[in-house]
Amino acid sequence: MYFANQLYRISLVCGLAFILAACSGRSSTPLDLPTRTQMASTVQEQVELMLSAFSPIAGQALPNENVLAVYEKRNYNPIWIHKKQLSPALWELLTQLDTAHAQGLNPVHYHTAILREYLSIERPTQQQLAELDVIATTALQNYAHDLNVGRYDPRLIDTNWQLDAPSDTWMRIFDLPSAQQMVDYLPNLAPAHNDYQILQRWYVYYRDLHQREPDVRVPGGVLMMQGERGTHVSLLRARLAQTGDLRNGTRSAADDVFDERLKQAVMNFQRRHHLGADGRVGSQTLAALNVPLSQRAEQIRFNLERWRWLPSELEEDRIWVDLTDYQVHIHLDGAHHRMRAVIGSPEHRTAVFRGNMTYFEVNPTWRVPHRIATEVLLPQIQRDPNYLTRNGYQVFQGWTPGAAPIDPATIDWRALDATTMRYRLEQLPDEGNAMGRFKFMFPNRNAIYLHDTPEQRHFSLRRRAYSAGCIRIEDPDLLADLLAGSGRNVRNLAMARNTDDTTVIGLDKPIPVYLVYFTVAPDSNGMPEFRHDVYGRDALMTEAMGRI
Repeated sequence: MYFANQLYRISLVCGLAFILAACSGRSSTPLDLPTRTQMASTVQEQVELMLSAFSPIAGQALPNENVLAVYEKRNYNPIWIHKKQLSPALWELLTQLDTAHAQGLNPVHYHTAILREYLSIERPTQQQLAELDVIATTALQNYAHDLNVGRYDPRLIDTNWQLDAPSDTWMRIFDLPSAQQMVDYLPNLAPAHNDYQILQRWYVYYRDLHQREPDVRVPGGVLMMQGERGTHVSLLRARLAQTGDLRNGTRSAADDVFDERLKQAVMNFQRRHHLGADGRVGSQTLAALNVPLSQRAEQIRFNLERWRWLPSELEEDRIWVDLTDYQVHIHLDGAHHRMRAVIGSPEHRTAVFRGNMTYFEVNPTWRVPHRIATEVLLPQIQRDPNYLTRNGYQVFQGWTPGAAPIDPATIDWRALDATTMRYRLEQLPDEGNAMGRFKFMFPNRNAIYLHDTPEQRHFSLRRRAYSAGCIRIEDPDLLADLLAGSGRNVRNLAMARNTDDTTVIGLDKPIPVYLVYFTVAPDSNGMPEFRHDVYGRDALMTEAMGRI
């Protein structure tokens, strides 16, 4: 972290030095301001010209007509010229655009080269000033948008990603009266969450380290463990220094010896790459060690963009389902609880979205969603005609409230498929119910919820992607107690636990539920934790975002 902070400070200092030099050399002769007619025509021409400039695959629909509206509201007065001089804010804007890479964004997308060319003109004409003004405003708009809500549209990258939080916060920058205030406000548009800030610094570290020195590659072919010595151990030590797991330099009197300190560094590396932390370098650890720094930087960049797709501010009370970590985090009344979770298998991916939990059920009946009925249950029923009766399912004629129950033995299940399956299946409350004793509801189009499960063996595994899409949780009793709070709901919950009847308990207030997917996240020590991309979503990000 120290190296990342130092590099970031150096880049800012160098940028400011360049700008101060440019400002000091600029003439103080009053400028010949563009007319309103020139400004109006230039705005229209520049917007049309830039409408498709640097348009990314899966790019957010950025309304460039905003620039037209901004100038119209200001009666086509220039934004970046003050008292017949170019505003110092213009150079400050260029500084921020030049350092956009620190946010995982590309300065080229914000017209930095063309802005620099215009600023190098000693005596710009009225038309050139008009063009400079509009290009700077367009660059400001694009950067404000991308920094605040993301450059890419998640729904165009992954149809299973349904969590985007459209925000107009970035548009408020144009409500500020001066260019200086607009530029000063830009940093406030980046996500304020601590995880984003940590990842952003690590992105700078990995990116700059890749540009400054080559990757140290650790040779394979032998299992390395404590007590080993040789050149391969020296290379392991140097690589762990690069990744930040081994501090205070790479050289020592015995740098070719696999000692206890090196073992602890290996274990730290393994933990933050979701590997078994045994301190030995086998094939999996070796593969993770030799992933190029540039690729690690790119992974972090993908996750910076994912943070920008979230709301600018997260609610203090929330349930946070971290899919790649297989954890549920419960933030209620200033306390934080966590528990293990089982998520959807790669064949039945859990969608990424936000919902509001409004109630939960004790001893729930499971109304099987049509997708699960056809994809999961129907093949089992076709293999075993007694499957439904043995597992406590009822069959109904259809999906209307008054649909009549029907004897499953009278149905030719082998003749059905996803297009002809019209029956509704419901599993009655009992110890074998797939929902267990609790089902926590946040209505959504995916028919996904949190629930108990009679299948407990998966909770002991490191990777827990085995469900049909819903979230199985390790300690539903704790979640029920936390949600019940106090008073009437506590009494209702106590009574429900002593009966086999289905009981619905409404929450006093809705609790937001986030199902999120990060392949890189800070660990408890502020180090980047690189996780298994269980659904292969980083490959989709690579296709859409390319490489800077």
